[in-house]
Amino acid sequence: MVKQLKKEGKIKHIGISFHDRSEVLEQILTEHPEIEVVQIQFNYVDYHDAGVQSKKVYDVCRQFNKPVLIMEPVKGGGLIRLPDEAKKVLDQLNGDSYASYAIRFAASFDGVFQVLSGMSTLEQMKDNLSYMKDFVPFSKDEYAAVFKVSHILKSMGGIACTGCRYCEDGCPKKIKIPDLFACFNAKKQFNDWNSDYYYGVHTKSNGKASECLQCGQCQRICPQHLPIIEYLKDVAITFEK
Repeated sequence: MVKQLKKEGKIKHIGISFHDRSEVLEQILTEHPEIEVVQIQFNYVDYHDAGVQSKKVYDVCRQFNKPVLIMEPVKGGGLIRLPDEAKKVLDQLNGDSYASYAIRFAASFDGVFQVLSGMSTLEQMKDNLSYMKDFVPFSKDEYAAVFKVSHILKSMGGIACTGCRYCEDGCPKKIKIPDLFACFNAKKQFNDWNSDYYYGVHTKSNGKASECLQCGQCQRICPQHLPIIEYLKDVAITFEK
């Protein structure tokens, strides 16, 4: 049907947004050469992550010579709200914003056609434009710095949820799973004291982590293949003492 729409001139290009393992993408691109562009999750924390497989998925795109669209370059804002130890690493560079290092990291790879950046203020848009207008690829020192930051973040624990919210549909207890995971990460990775307050906000009219029935529907649909049931137990221990 999609190929027919292109033939009729109703669409210009055929692309997919991909949330799975690298071998699955390889199979898809092998069986469907008509796909022209692939959107993938790609940032310096997920680059070597065993679950997200950013590098492996990117390598498959390059193998098939497909232009790459980048989503989640700042990992839902997580690569801006950094702990002090991580901030010190980036502050030793050239003084640019934390968002700039995340977005320029993604944009520095061959074959990247576009980096999608979520912005909520005019200042954020101006910041993005300032370093993308006359783009300068990443240096060796910058690569070393962001991978050091990635190591710091991973050593602090946390849940690699991207907030896609697919898991919420059909939850019998209406648990706001991504929001509770965000509270957990803020508590563990960024020492955010507001996380306790927001946990209360997200569970006021919806289920608490401890109310999970372990039905497994969320895990079956999760693009990241996260062990959500076990993570909810950790969340409950953290916030429901």
